[in-house]
Formats: sequence, structure tokens, C-alpha cells
Amino acid sequence: MNIEPHFLSRFLRLGPGPHHAANAPAISNPRLQRLYELWDTKRGGSLVAPARSDFSIAEFKPWLGNLLILDNIGAREDIRFRLYGTNLAELFGFDLTYKTVLESTLLIGDRPLVEYQEVSQQQRPIHVSRFTPTARRHIAVDKLALPLMSHDRVDQILAAIYPSEPDEI
Repeated sequence: MNIEPHFLSRFLRLGPGPHHAANAPAISNPRLQRLYELWDTKRGGSLVAPARSDFSIAEFKPWLGNLLILDNIGAREDIRFRLYGTNLAELFGFDLTYKTVLESTLLIGDRPLVEYQEVSQQQRPIHVSRFTPTARRHIAVDKLALPLMSHDRVDQILAAIYPSEPDEI
């Protein structure tokens, strides 16, 4: 895959409104697109993001190894990894389960905290494509981060990361 330097980091901010098949956002990775569609279905046409309780564990099965569930942990503006998929731990060479994004900055850089804070503050999904280091080398990845709300605030983030080249995982 040949990516020009100006495409090293590309954000697609997905608007808060309902998306129907005719105007759904373009997410190039089909697995991330299906996760977005599940999340959007759970919104039920509402402008408000669904809650984590709106999903069953069985619904996450297609994404489990690449799935992240993050908790907003209060006024500190930090976020904790509740779940860090096993495929991601193998790919990147570390498991961040129960670690905060701030304490993981040396491993993952500062961009993820900015991205997750944006999802929380804007209450809308983001899709990111960029090069990132792994346990072996730098690769292009695609990430989708989706807000999960309860009591009128984003209390969790559902995310998934996949290498842009399918043979990486």
C-alpha cells in the first residue's frame, strides 16, 4: 500500500445525525463499517449515542480481538482501557487493559487521548487512518471510535482498530 505523506493521518468526523444507507459515512474498512452500522442501528434513529447496555456481548463477537472499550474516568480528562483486544495486544506488543490513556502515552503517543477526548466532548464518532508503530514495524491502521452515552454524557467509548492491509491480523 502506497500512502502519500499528506495522508499519514486522516480524520473523518461522522456527524451526530441519523445516517441512512443513502447518506451513510464512507468508512473504507468493511469491518469498521459494519461496526458503525451496528452502533447506528442501536441509536434507533435518535441523535443520541446508544448506551453500552444496549449491546449484548454476542453482538461484539465479529470484532472481539480488535475491540476496545474505554471508560471516561471523571474530571481528570483521562480515559481507561476497560478492554484491549487480544489481536491488538499481539500486533502492538502490549496489553493496555485497565491502563489509562495518559499513563500509556509512552507506548501509544498523545494522539489517542486527543481522539478519545474529541469523541467524548463532541459526542460523535471519529474514523482515523494513519501510520503507527507495531511490535515489528510501522503499518497503516484504521480506527473507528464510537461514543456510548448514559445520563446525557459519554461514559464509554467503543472502538476497533484494524491494519489497513488485511493480512496484518
